[in-house]
Amino acid sequence: MSIMLDYIAAAMIFGILSLNVARIQTNLNAMMYQNTFRYSTQTNATELARQIEHDFLKIGYKVNGQKIFIADISHLQYRSDIENKGSVVLVDYSIGTTVQDLATVNPRDFPLLRNVDGTTITQNFGLTKFKLSYFDSTFRSMTATPFTEADSLKKIRFINVEFLVESPEPVDQNTGDTTQLWSRISWEKLLTPQNLKINL
Repeated sequence: MSIMLDYIAAAMIFGILSLNVARIQTNLNAMMYQNTFRYSTQTNATELARQIEHDFLKIGYKVNGQKIFIADISHLQYRSDIENKGSVVLVDYSIGTTVQDLATVNPRDFPLLRNVDGTTITQNFGLTKFKLSYFDSTFRSMTATPFTEADSLKKIRFINVEFLVESPEPVDQNTGDTTQLWSRISWEKLLTPQNLKINL
């Protein structure tokens, strides 16, 4: 009889241990899943910030005459020798729509469209916010966007860029607040393109 009780006790202990191991494994998998998307979000935000700084700081580089052609809250078009190859090209930044197929679960993300010399590249950084604002030489905000007339455009000296990047998949399934399901990184910087200091 005692042997039978030992077998039953051993089976119960084994079952409890198995359940604990399975729960630990599930938690580890969930943590790895969350960390992967958090790392991806951080990488996307860093990559986009570097690209924006490189491209926007070169506005008007090696350009004679008008440098900026469109300045709107989410659309910027300008000329620059952006690749430093002796060829001035038209550069256009704008955003796509959320209905475009980005193969993500996040309903708020949209693509960034970067067009250089007529070739558009659709970039999926997980953007859920992309805002541009403009300032003149006295740091006064220029609020009447969009600017399309040369007289207004040539007054631009500073461009503030603000964006928010979110993960393509939710990382936290246990919160009741659906806006907090996604990992998110925000970035904001006031850029001073040197070639706008002398804006003809």
